[in-house]
Amino acid sequence: MLLSKPQQTIAQDTSRFKVVVAGRRFGKTRLALRELCYHAKDPNKDVFYITSSYRAAKMILWKPLKEQLLDLKWVKKINESELSIALKNGSTISLKGSENKDSLRGVSLSYCVIDEAADCDPDLFPEIIRPALADQKGGCMFIGTPKGKGNYFYELYANAPATVNWNTWQYTTIEGGWVDESEVEAARADMSERQFKQEFMATFETYENRIAWSFEREHNVQTPPADLDSRIIHCGMDFNVSPLTATIGIQRDNTMWIIDELRIHSSNTDEVVDEIKRRYPSSKVFVYPDPSGSRRQTSSSGRSDHIILSNAGFVVKAPRKHDPVRDRINATNARLCDANGTRNIYISPNCKHLIESLDKYTYKENTQIPDKGTYDHMFDAFSYCIAYMWPIKRPTTVQQPTRWTAKLAV
Repeated sequence: MLLSKPQQTIAQDTSRFKVVVAGRRFGKTRLALRELCYHAKDPNKDVFYITSSYRAAKMILWKPLKEQLLDLKWVKKINESELSIALKNGSTISLKGSENKDSLRGVSLSYCVIDEAADCDPDLFPEIIRPALADQKGGCMFIGTPKGKGNYFYELYANAPATVNWNTWQYTTIEGGWVDESEVEAARADMSERQFKQEFMATFETYENRIAWSFEREHNVQTPPADLDSRIIHCGMDFNVSPLTATIGIQRDNTMWIIDELRIHSSNTDEVVDEIKRRYPSSKVFVYPDPSGSRRQTSSSGRSDHIILSNAGFVVKAPRKHDPVRDRINATNARLCDANGTRNIYISPNCKHLIESLDKYTYKENTQIPDKGTYDHMFDAFSYCIAYMWPIKRPTTVQQPTRWTAKLAV
């Protein structure tokens, strides 16, 4: 099967799990077809192709798959209703949709291609396909065009480089070799910049209304230095009952390194105190909680959350009342990346909930109102600390006194 150079690079790589981010008309279907046939060439293998729906699977791959296998003279039986082809060597290639993922349980797979992965059920791989590959130690290729940073495909791409036996590739439409440059440039004139970057340049575009707009994984997510001094830690905390969230940071000079996070469901302040002490028994703890905690109680002891923290020996740092939300957001963004391009906050890769919150917490559409619900709690915990330590500095204007002079009557 004729492949372009980028397709050959991916096909020849020996990684067990492959994540391929590609622009439109890169040749994703051709690459998927090659992988399916390659892994079905050995006897008695079960190979799946899965995309967003049964209908999409049939429309995208059924015809080219049949033609390819008939040309190879590998076909024993074609089942049109189930979109499966039995081969003469005992292997089977089947096309499936992710809209009914539970129907895929119980199979044993040697290989799987998940196409247009951003459109597939996010639980498909971890709950269904990964266990199905276990006994045969099978592999999987995820392939698709990016659709922002709010889906499982982006999470796979972002986390794969740090995971053993995983590899990633990112190719533009032009690099695929199947569409000429003049056609791509013509498409540019018909699309917004964000659409063009996503569809043809294969970049993960950030949400236009993202609250942590200056956060970038590739710059702000870094492995902390091994010699960080943890004798003093700075803990941001949000007193939501489920989950109760906290971030743990260490300050070095003018930089904050976020090294840990807590996210505990159905919890209270006493339990969070115990967990912080368990993890950092020798550290002096400065805690920057929700200001409302001076009155609020998440435990049944009758003590306020701030009193519980103080009684535990923590140094509580909180303003008497909430600062304007916009000020807290702006202060946090200024530390993530200031106007000079300097970054003063770095986050450990193991703080997955905080990273997800910074990526996905947005304003409600066409407003400047934060969309509370899923991603706000970890951001709030984090930003209480940052905004207290490095608040927005407003310019002060000194009012000059007015001098009054009385006119003397002549």
